[in-house]
Amino acid sequence: MAKIDKFFQQLVSRGASLLRLDPGEPPLVELPGGHRVSLSGAELLGTVLDGLAKEILPEEFLTPYLRGEKVTFNHSVDGQTFQVLCCRTNLGTRLVAGRFVSAGQEGSPAGVLDSLDPLIIQLLNDSGSDLYLNADEPPLVRLNGQLEVLSSYGNIPAKRLEELVRAWVPPRIWEAFGAGQDTEFAHSDPQFPCRLRVSLFHDHPAPSIAVRVIPRQVPDPATLGLPDTVQRLVALNKGLVLLTGPMGSGKSTTLACLLNLANATRKGYVITIQDSIEFEFPPGNCLIRQREVGCDLLRQKQAIRAALRQAPDLLAIGEIRDAQTLELALQAVQTGRTVFATLATSSMVDTLYSLAESFPPESRARTLSRLAESLTAIVGHTLLPQAGGGQVVAMETLFNNPAIATLIREDKLGHLSGGAKHGRYGQVSHNDALIQLIQSHRVEPKAAYLRCQDRETFIAACQKAGLAFDPRSSGQVTEN
Repeated sequence: MAKIDKFFQQLVSRGASLLRLDPGEPPLVELPGGHRVSLSGAELLGTVLDGLAKEILPEEFLTPYLRGEKVTFNHSVDGQTFQVLCCRTNLGTRLVAGRFVSAGQEGSPAGVLDSLDPLIIQLLNDSGSDLYLNADEPPLVRLNGQLEVLSSYGNIPAKRLEELVRAWVPPRIWEAFGAGQDTEFAHSDPQFPCRLRVSLFHDHPAPSIAVRVIPRQVPDPATLGLPDTVQRLVALNKGLVLLTGPMGSGKSTTLACLLNLANATRKGYVITIQDSIEFEFPPGNCLIRQREVGCDLLRQKQAIRAALRQAPDLLAIGEIRDAQTLELALQAVQTGRTVFATLATSSMVDTLYSLAESFPPESRARTLSRLAESLTAIVGHTLLPQAGGGQVVAMETLFNNPAIATLIREDKLGHLSGGAKHGRYGQVSHNDALIQLIQSHRVEPKAAYLRCQDRETFIAACQKAGLAFDPRSSGQVTEN
């Protein structure tokens, strides 16, 4: 019997749902409802945990474990199977384990699912990005952009779901949620090799929750494929940069990458105002202050006004949801700030229409004039399935220049695509971004076709690029 098995036996004997072994901490088990019990008063050394982990670590996982990657595997003790997540950190090895339920095993979720942690472990084990929980439904996870049902847990009753969620939610967030607000917050637990962005919202007859996996390490520009023209935006002394795209398309990740790049390449004062603090930045050249405001628009506006009084060099304000937030962003630019913001729109033109139409008709001309003066760039995101697995972002860019500023000021937004085509400054249209991914064999033509903004112009762009793709003539099935 492996030395670590005595901990698993105590997990079973105490009726616990999770075992936590952290360097510098005593061994703990987590009971139903989230209560934690120490198994001894002695703190565990990282080197001891390393030895315990290696004793049960399958051979095929040894190399990635030694490289510092998180590994997840199954381990059996006395006929019971446990799912184990293990990773090495600067402090030493961390290990967390929960009871494993196979897909064919019967059992009610109330008896099996005693906390949300086993679901997170399975999500990470499957390299998923999101977890969705709704009352009287089984858990859902998003894997490579597709939703999959975790049927082994069965339907989660409304009362049980509320208990599971409440054990995770900070008191102030639960109080706001109880008052009828939809809320958002960040969840960080040393046992997980990631942070989690949690959206908690009302759904009849119980809370619903959406959890997004956020890596602890900010991705570098090369990994994301950020063009040099986009990377240079971090050196701006003044201007508005909009990161656009549908929900979950990678806007927040790009923003974090740019802020981290600024932290490494320039000296300045950076303030971020976000619904939830997703990425945490390592020490660098910048003074960075991060504020979490949830989904409360009033708190967001108050935080932006307070930030303006602090005179940051770079201000990241999260999503622009209404005219007042846009007004504050434009005010910040006109007082000499660089402002990064996100917007959940699907195209460059839709972005500007959305901003202009957030104001009453009598203010539209003035708003467009201020946008023409303040806007520096729009960076659009479209997430696609990558050939061979995973996902990749098609990134379109619109950089403001005198011709484009004139089109915006004169409310000729429908002509922007043509104006950008003849511009320099590193303009990349949506079709061009898709075709670049096809030509690099990272995306299949059909996948790009299903994500393009206009199918006729996309097919024409393919033909111009020498790509033999036309589903109309070859009889390929098209899908909406």
